[in-house]
Formats: sequence, C-alpha cells, structure tokens
Amino acid sequence: MSGKKIKFIAGFAIIGVCLLTLVVSSSKQMSMYYLTVTELEAREIEFADMQIKLAGKVVPESIIKRNGNRTVEFQIWEPIDIEAEKFSNTRTILYSGVVPDTFRDRADVVLEGKVNANGIFVAETMLAKCPSKYESQSDEEIKASYEKKTY
Repeated sequence: MSGKKIKFIAGFAIIGVCLLTLVVSSSKQMSMYYLTVTELEAREIEFADMQIKLAGKVVPESIIKRNGNRTVEFQIWEPIDIEAEKFSNTRTILYSGVVPDTFRDRADVVLEGKVNANGIFVAETMLAKCPSKYESQSDEEIKASYEKKTY
C-alpha cells in the first residue's frame, strides 16, 4: 500500500472512533430509567442518587403548595387493582418550578429527578395530564349529544 492510502485509512479510522465515542457518551447522558412507584420501591438502592423518570397518580388531598405556589409537595401512588381500589405505597415528591395547569388530585404525572437521602423524590421537571380531558367520547355519548341539539 502506498503512503497516501495508509494516511487516508488512518484518518478515516480516527474520525470513525471519534464519532462513535461521541454517540456513546451522549446516549449515556441522555438515557434515563422510566419507573413506576412500585418499581422504584423494589429497586431504590440501585437508583440512589441517579436521575430517573417516575410515573404515578397524585394521591387525593396530598398537595401542599408553598413559596407562592412555586414549590409543591405531594404524594403519588400507583394503581394496582382499580376495580378493588388497591394502590401501592405512596412516595413523597418535592417539586419547585412552574406547576402545570392540569396538575390536581388523581392526575397522572411523570417526574424527572432523584431520590434524596430522606427518601423524598426531588423532581426537576413535571408533566401532568388529566385523562378525562383527552379521552374520546363513547358512541353513546356522541349520540346523546346529537339528540340534545335542536336545529
């Protein structure tokens, strides 16, 4: 092989290794475990001081607003059997920031943050949704709404 080919292959290999290193390091920083309350409870030691996403439902009447409504402490749990109204143990959450409009009792939430030394999940971001707002109407509800309308 000529000297030019060797230099070209070596340069291409270096660029390839650099790109691979960049992709691997950025994917490690961006990847986050997504856990439910029950899963976190079972594996809490494994995820101590790790950034994770935690999903659950807000426990009714557990919301405590502080600091001009910018700091919120509340509890979440996970429905285990909705028909029997069985839920997991609760997890205390502390969140400081802009509270979404859809945040209320029984709302589904997804939080990003870490569990502190006291076992409280300190959230940096919070997404909340009100399921009834986004569910489609049943056929009976659509028919009933048309029957009520008069033209």
